[in-house]
Amino acid sequence: MNHNAISMTSTATAGWRPRFRTFLVVMLAAGSVALSGCGEDPMTLEVVGYNHTDEGIYSFSVNGYGGAYLGPHSGGGKFTCCASISRIYRPGMTLNVEWVNNVKDTPKQRKVMVPSYRPEDGGMLSVHFLRDGNVKVFVTMVGPRHPAYPLRGDETRL
Repeated sequence: MNHNAISMTSTATAGWRPRFRTFLVVMLAAGSVALSGCGEDPMTLEVVGYNHTDEGIYSFSVNGYGGAYLGPHSGGGKFTCCASISRIYRPGMTLNVEWVNNVKDTPKQRKVMVPSYRPEDGGMLSVHFLRDGNVKVFVTMVGPRHPAYPLRGDETRL
């Protein structure tokens, strides 16, 4: 029996096993990170904007999902597909809203709190640019003229 052949095989086998174990550990870690976001169960919403200000909004986005041009005191007629948000509301949720009034402007940005919603409310992500400079967002199935719409009073006036 050739003992040199056995020791060479053992050495070759011993060299790939640690690398294979490292490969498996890395792949399992990567897989668990990738799957950790799957538990959020996102829902897709159409984005609709409302401009309550005296100045047009050239473009806007919510977490990077773009919205259409909004003239002064207008909105609700243009929908953009699509924004994604967790199907299940979690207190403290925020969305990043960014917009420019003119092409050459530096973008303005607000981190906006998301009011509570239910999964069955998911249809539109309504974005309101208010006269006082605030921005409000709502996950809703109804428009501003509906009695159950979350924005009320003078704020609803375009």
